[in-house]
Amino acid sequence: FFSLMYVFLGAMFGLVLSNSLIWMYFFWEITSVVSFLLIGYTRTEEAIHNCFRALWMNLLGGCGFAVGIVWAGIKYNITDLQSLILCDGNMVVVPVILLSFAALTKSAQLPFSKWLLGAMVAPTPSSALLHSATMVKAGVYLLIRIAPVMSGEFSGYMVGLIGGLTFLAMSMLAITAYDGKKVSAYLTLSNLGLITACAGVGTEETVWAAIFLVIFHAISKSLLFQTVGSIEHQTGSRDIETMHGLVRRYPYLTWTLVVGIAGMFLAPFGMLVSKWAALKAFVDTGLHSGSTLEIIVSTLLVLCICFGSATTLFYWSKWLATILSSNPADKRHKNTITANQWTSLFTHA
Repeated sequence: FFSLMYVFLGAMFGLVLSNSLIWMYFFWEITSVVSFLLIGYTRTEEAIHNCFRALWMNLLGGCGFAVGIVWAGIKYNITDLQSLILCDGNMVVVPVILLSFAALTKSAQLPFSKWLLGAMVAPTPSSALLHSATMVKAGVYLLIRIAPVMSGEFSGYMVGLIGGLTFLAMSMLAITAYDGKKVSAYLTLSNLGLITACAGVGTEETVWAAIFLVIFHAISKSLLFQTVGSIEHQTGSRDIETMHGLVRRYPYLTWTLVVGIAGMFLAPFGMLVSKWAALKAFVDTGLHSGSTLEIIVSTLLVLCICFGSATTLFYWSKWLATILSSNPADKRHKNTITANQWTSLFTHA
């Protein structure tokens, strides 16, 4: 298990530090394989089914990435990311679309979101690391890098709209879930959708907002996954409905969970600042644009972020109220979490 985690961390470092598209592709596929092995780690029927679904969806994106590299290499003699970014967006349309497709599958945007929801059968540490904070960010990282080429192009509008719709749909679907990890997965997908929308628009403002979202989402969401895993170890359940009065039973765990939840939707935490920046950027894009298409896309994205954020607010408030509700019948339980787990939780918080 730990060797897989270290291979994954090495691959992620390689991916973000590579300028060569070929090396990026190499590390990109390592993350897909490691994710496959970790989702199927428990070897249950559900885990095996979910890990193969994750593999074929990610390999589909990997094929797009490979074809994009070959196309860029043969037609434009480009094999590194920086040269692609400096190109005219009208010229490198096909490689950009193929790389965007690969990024959308990796970041589990619609219609590829099912693999990430199925990934929640993986052990909690891998959920906290791979499926909330790093691997799924590889896709949006690539989109943010190629955002200058997509800005003002049809490919950028399509990516932006897919991101906006994913943000809205997943925020609404989160209301239907009760499993703590599944809720976090839905809300990971919705936030990845918002980052994708920002990258698709591709202006300086939206890229700034996207980078902010990546950083703060990674911190808050990995803390949430880790705390939900600790609660499951303590109570035997990660069902949110069983977390009533958690503040009396496990006060310290409750407060780390409160910090994680607050980080996702309350002022002055970074997620709220980032959403405000994204909303302002979408409005500004619509106001200063000359084309009708740009105004339509900006308006749709503003609607998506307004309704999606309202739904998110509803869900986080519900979860926060559930754990902080006080039941006099609840007594404080013995805490069996080890010191090194507390170190990790408090450092995150």
